[in-house]
Amino acid sequence: MIRRVACLLLLAAVLAFNGCAARTIPAKNTNGLYGKFRAAYSSCNATGMKSTASLYYTSQGKGHRTTMTLWGDLTTPLRLDVRAGIGAYLAHIREDASGLTAFYPDQKTAYVHSSPSRGVKMLGLPFPFSLKDLAGLISGCYQSLIPEKYTSMTGTGEDGNLLFVFKNGPVSAITLTAEGIPTAITGRGEIPWNMELADYENDGSGKMLPGKITVFTGNGDKAILRVKSRNLSAERWPDGSMEMDLPEGTQTVRLDRNGYDQEIN
Repeated sequence: MIRRVACLLLLAAVLAFNGCAARTIPAKNTNGLYGKFRAAYSSCNATGMKSTASLYYTSQGKGHRTTMTLWGDLTTPLRLDVRAGIGAYLAHIREDASGLTAFYPDQKTAYVHSSPSRGVKMLGLPFPFSLKDLAGLISGCYQSLIPEKYTSMTGTGEDGNLLFVFKNGPVSAITLTAEGIPTAITGRGEIPWNMELADYENDGSGKMLPGKITVFTGNGDKAILRVKSRNLSAERWPDGSMEMDLPEGTQTVRLDRNGYDQEIN
């Protein structure tokens, strides 16, 4: 009798555990959920964009508060101006098909790299991806950050969210809500990073866009971007508005692997 009661208790415990585990992962087609996410966020609802945001980041134990304006075409070219709060401009950055150019007025120096993502890393900018990726995150089209297929999926135990894991590529995992809205993206590379997406708002077409983007990097840096304004357009920006003229006497430093070539404009 004692042995029978023990077996019944063990069976009840197993059933209870399985029931909890089943509730962790929603009873739905997870391929369909990931497909819904890809359908919504791998394409852009706009051609041009302009956004203003506040940016607070810590690097090497020091905190920095800045404001930024990002504008241009989601397929590039894109421009980014960074200011010290409401003070002086800290940097003017342009990304286009030829690469990344970052001009620092206080140094009277422009840094150039043919790879936007590599240039961002070498310059120590607070986001581990290109301006195109950042513009896509703000505008709700993450095509360069969304792998086509996932390797595995598991429940996170938090409000029915699901974690999709990828074996290869720059993105290692994405966490989605039951509605297919991304709440976190993890990346691999020279410096691993983790990004949290929050404070979503409807863009008017039904797509939910993040109002707060927080990035943690493997070297201990942290960046918090809060979107203040976001304007999306079906039109491209005029070519003239995307130019970044460098002042006379600006020193240009090329950061490509073939060496640090310097020249004076």
